[in-house]
Formats: sequence, structure tokens, C-alpha cells
Amino acid sequence: MEDDNKSNGFNAGQQYLSKIYAKAFLGVTEKAGVTETAVAELDSFLVDVLNKLPNFEALLCSPRVSHEEKERILDRGFAGKMSATVLNFLKVVSRHNRLDCLRAIVRAVHQLLDQIRGRLEVMITTAVPMPFDVMSSVESRLTTTFGKAISLTSRVDPTIVGGFVIRIGDTVYDGSVHNRLNRMREETLAQSVEQLRGRMDRLVAAT
Repeated sequence: MEDDNKSNGFNAGQQYLSKIYAKAFLGVTEKAGVTETAVAELDSFLVDVLNKLPNFEALLCSPRVSHEEKERILDRGFAGKMSATVLNFLKVVSRHNRLDCLRAIVRAVHQLLDQIRGRLEVMITTAVPMPFDVMSSVESRLTTTFGKAISLTSRVDPTIVGGFVIRIGDTVYDGSVHNRLNRMREETLAQSVEQLRGRMDRLVAAT
């Protein structure tokens, strides 16, 4: 239990710090009028660099590597290839030894930007990757339903078997096959208990 509490405390602390960095990042980019481009660069850094080079991510997150060395690595690898705004932001995060929180920071950036732009954040989970045309159709229907611009992201989770799970803000709509099977099992168990109780009542009444 103690370890769980420590983990929960760490996650809460990471989320708090991530929001601070996200607010600072958007404050700079909004003032400069480069927010959309800068956010796209951050996304590309995660997807095209860190996701494909896990050893490089481990190096950037390692407390054994000094900030000065990380700064040199970032300059050698990305100076002239990404905007000075984004590169300087990565250096600031590094200076405070928080590159291990970068993924959480980027998530916080998207969440805060959605709020600023008045977009509704939606996450849809399916058992298999969703085709682009289906994603577009879902986004269009949600936009019509809620009357807001939609920030739609998707992820794959084979354990849901089929169907989908949609998270809209803090609300979850679970239409997965896995969830339906669980409900069927619970309903069957409840019916069996009621039948057994009825039989016991009739047995008691007959004695």
C-alpha cells in the first residue's frame, strides 16, 4: 500500500508540474502566434524521435547525464531542424531535470490548448485500428451532436474484443464487447441467485 501511495503522489506531482510547463509553453507560443506549429513540432518530437529511438529518450531522461550534455545533444541533433521556440523549451525542461515528464507535458499542452480553443477532447478506444474515413465520420457526428470543435484521438486496446469505448472529458461511454459480456455475466449471476432464493423460500414454506 505504501508503494501505491508513493506512486499516486508521484503521478499527482507530475501532472501538476506538467500543467505548469504547458501553461508556460502556450503563454510563449500564443504571444508569438506560433502555437499550432509549435505544438505540431512537439508532437513530431515524440512520435518521430522518442517513439522510434527509446535509447535516445532514456538518455535524455537519465539523471546521470548532465544538463549541459543534454543541451549539447539537443543542439547537435535539432538546431536548425526545429524552431528556436521549441528547442529552447526542451532546454528549459532539461535544465530543471524534467525531460522525464515530457510526454505528460505534451498531453497537458493539448488539454490546455483544447480549453483555450473551446474544443471538446474525445478519446475513442477500439480493438483494432480505426480507418481514417471512420475517424472523420465519428468526428463529424460528434461535432454536430455537441456543437463544438472536436479534438479526437484514438488508441487500440485488443482486450475490449470489439465495439468501442469513448471518453468525452471525464465521462466514459463503454460500448465494448468486453463490457457487454461482463454485464451479461452479472445479470446471469443475479438471476441464478434469485432463482436459488426462490427455491429456498418454497422449501422453507413446505416444511
